[in-house]
Amino acid sequence: MIKRIELTNGTKVVLEQIPQLDTVSIGFWFSIGSACESKEQNGYTHFIEHMLFKGTETYDSKELIKKIEGVGGVFNAFTSRHFTAFYVSIISKHFERGVDILSDIISNSLFDEKEISREKRVIVEEIKMCDDSPEEFAGQQFFNSAYKGTAMSYPIAGTIGNIKKIKKDAVYSYFKEKFNASNMIISIAGNFDIDIAEKKLSNLKIEKKEKNMWYDIPFFYNTKSSEKNDLQQAYFSLITPSFKTGNEKNHSINAMNDILGGSSYSRLFQSIREKKGLCYNIYSYNSSFAQGGTFEIHGSTSLENYSNTIESIYKEIELFLKEKMTESELDDAKEMYKGSLAFSKLNAEFIMNKNARHEYYYNRHISFEETYNRIDETTLKNVNEIIDELLGDKKFFLTTVGPLGTNEATKNVSKKLKLN
Repeated sequence: MIKRIELTNGTKVVLEQIPQLDTVSIGFWFSIGSACESKEQNGYTHFIEHMLFKGTETYDSKELIKKIEGVGGVFNAFTSRHFTAFYVSIISKHFERGVDILSDIISNSLFDEKEISREKRVIVEEIKMCDDSPEEFAGQQFFNSAYKGTAMSYPIAGTIGNIKKIKKDAVYSYFKEKFNASNMIISIAGNFDIDIAEKKLSNLKIEKKEKNMWYDIPFFYNTKSSEKNDLQQAYFSLITPSFKTGNEKNHSINAMNDILGGSSYSRLFQSIREKKGLCYNIYSYNSSFAQGGTFEIHGSTSLENYSNTIESIYKEIELFLKEKMTESELDDAKEMYKGSLAFSKLNAEFIMNKNARHEYYYNRHISFEETYNRIDETTLKNVNEIIDELLGDKKFFLTTVGPLGTNEATKNVSKKLKLN
């Protein structure tokens, strides 16, 4: 059973009852992320995510966690460039407790000065940890340049300098202004009483204010490379713009991706890893978001194989453009796509996430059956047109981080292949 309602304060709610489950997943979503921050505010959204676990007027931080994890539940959150979400997954008999705890942190978090001071240190360590990850470093290097001049270029966790300068008044004011009912979606999926859910949510104390709006932004091609002495491999990404969430072409891209690099039987995996043995790690995926999208090929390899790997990927793309996909490959891709969805049909957390995103992007509920039908309706003509549209100009943003010598190799291979 599906029910979509709007609370008196404007908060949208989507409720999906799945009686055969013993669990329920509750998500409080906000269409607020690092991409809506100013340069001076960069890091505020992620900092707020942390602070909402640090105590309310009712419970201290340990008690908050214990109320959920103490009965076997999951209590977590995430911040992205476009969303911040707080969620609880718990056995059904504790459903009301989950709603109460999420409501409490949204309405009554203290933002205690001592906790703010302590959490600054924690997040500085988190930023350092991300900088030590070559994949994270190469990714942020991409965002810095591909979306320069926009808030999409900012790191989600902020900069160390910004975090150290955070003051309670500024971050709390940002919280009250941005985390409002107009930017909020509540999604609940699993075994729960819909009437009880509506009654409890109607008491949620959160104001209706200005709604955040997203705008399309430009994409700038470039080649970026960095060197770190402690690395043994070059970690690289080839990225080209695709389509934002909600575009019907994404079904065709998903099929294309499965055959090009999204599976172990894909062309890239079979050619680059299995036949040539150039690397262990090679894959692709399509990412869609509120302000655009990207199609990305990722991998890592030793410096001695790095240039050959990039050139081999490029040759596979050229071959893909020439040969396109076959009917047999499209059938395989459709079955893979539907099969992966089937494994999630009884996963309350997956369904909660899916419904929240669909409510935001489409303003309606999209069933698994409708998605299956859309997949089946994807034609070979659709997919082959997308291959030409997405990859036809063979332009890519190349971002790499690796050992000494990576910068020169990156410069040479980018110039040789005329990547951008």
